[in-house]
Amino acid sequence: MVFQLLYVITLAVIGIWMIAVIRKGRLSFHSIVAAYSIAVFTADMFEVLFNLLLGLYKFPTHLHLNPSDDNELGIIFADTLILPFTLIVFVYYASKKINPWKISLPFAIGFIVLEWIFLQFGYMKYIHWSLAISAAFYVTGFRIAAYLAPRIVTYGPPVPYRLRLMAFSHTFIMWVGALFASPLFKMYEYRPGVFKEPMADCRFTDLLTGDILALLITIFIPMIPKKARPIAFAAVACIGISFAFLAHYQGWLIYHRWNHLLTALRYIVPIALIMLYDRWESAYKRGKTNM
Repeated sequence: MVFQLLYVITLAVIGIWMIAVIRKGRLSFHSIVAAYSIAVFTADMFEVLFNLLLGLYKFPTHLHLNPSDDNELGIIFADTLILPFTLIVFVYYASKKINPWKISLPFAIGFIVLEWIFLQFGYMKYIHWSLAISAAFYVTGFRIAAYLAPRIVTYGPPVPYRLRLMAFSHTFIMWVGALFASPLFKMYEYRPGVFKEPMADCRFTDLLTGDILALLITIFIPMIPKKARPIAFAAVACIGISFAFLAHYQGWLIYHRWNHLLTALRYIVPIALIMLYDRWESAYKRGKTNM
């Protein structure tokens, strides 16, 4: 029975560890948000390529009867919760003045062992993949994270703002789709016919359109005077809404328990949060400069 909830148990352990680390007070809310967003953005890029597009492996959680939906639940657990929470914990330890390999290797080995356990109990399925490939990604990923950790914590110097803005924008635009277009609620779905598998078709389209908006924000917002930025953010939201309405009338966007108002809010709310994030980061930067 215990191993039937392996994803949930892993998330609980990492979540408790993360809370304990945050309570120590070393990590500012800015560094927590930056670490979480960078982790989600990075994990999603690899997941779209290796899991959805190429189908090299799958994440069966055994929590859903439909294999496609079950894999999507695994992606949500891994990419938006377990890995990002782990990076927050890792950043706490790696930001201290120690040899980066002394902290990155234990975390990498820990995740290699964890993935082996998931394989043994059928919670990860290799199709054209191997544990050696995963091990290479873990060692490389945690070593890069060890380089970024002091920058995330101290902002001296910070991770480039465009990277933080892109990661944050992707994360919050993506989260709406992860909640409402995934197996969690299934209130709408994209079906442009790019993939035969419905969930892959939906998630790829939702992520692609969201990342185009995130890219527009990342390229143009930092160049625009602060007073004019609300207009620019509104324009980006209108682009997203317009595409969604067009997709609906073309039959690519199917409403289940959804409507045009919710479609508009699907873009307005996360982009409004990104605008607030931009102001928050700008104010933090000014504070750091004036110190």
